[in-house]
Amino acid sequence: MAYKDLDRLSPGSVDTTLKSIDKIDIDVNESLNILDVGCGVGTSTILLANHFKNAEVEAIDLFMHYLDVLDEKISKNNLQSRVFSYRMDMNDLDFANEDFDIVFAEASAEIIGFKRALNEWKRLLKPEGYLIISDLSWIQKPSSKSVKFWKNIYDEVDSIENKIKQIKNEGYEFIDYVTVPKEDWNSYYNKLEKNLNKISSDKSARDFVGQIKKEIKHYRENSNDYSYVFYIMRKC
Repeated sequence: MAYKDLDRLSPGSVDTTLKSIDKIDIDVNESLNILDVGCGVGTSTILLANHFKNAEVEAIDLFMHYLDVLDEKISKNNLQSRVFSYRMDMNDLDFANEDFDIVFAEASAEIIGFKRALNEWKRLLKPEGYLIISDLSWIQKPSSKSVKFWKNIYDEVDSIENKIKQIKNEGYEFIDYVTVPKEDWNSYYNKLEKNLNKISSDKSARDFVGQIKKEIKHYRENSNDYSYVFYIMRKC
């Protein structure tokens, strides 16, 4: 219920995603194979398919209730011939080596960790294929409060500079990065908060609601410290 009717499951927007994919040097009319890892309700899956008009897009997520929402969007947009959803665990991606021109992961790589994603997903890319990952990053020297808050939630939060070093150490050509702006966070949290308020009286959801509200409060007090950052890179 907390995420019911949300168009995405993390801070972001169509404009920010488009800024990120516009960083890659590929003709949008080219026939491409694209993988969307941890697609959630598929907002970016549909965006990728509409942007790259002759691409085949495969989208994976572990949760069928999200894939059901995506399947409705695929049908609504008449994309059944080009967009395909699969229930799959990103810990074990069942795709052939060098199968994709673009591998895309918006706010999902943290499930297995940024470093592991860089290492394991490289095999999926064709030579000179592109990897686009957004990951939680420090955008300035963080307060001790922010460091303490995120330490036990996602211990791979790091500076943009260090993330870029990790990318290069994995043998990628680093292209550019795009920071998710505050307005995307505020829009996401405002919508999420409305849903949380609707279920706040449910005793079984009390701990969950309290945890998410704590996250929202912390962001509003420390929004200069961190954001999701899209990292755009190419397989050498």
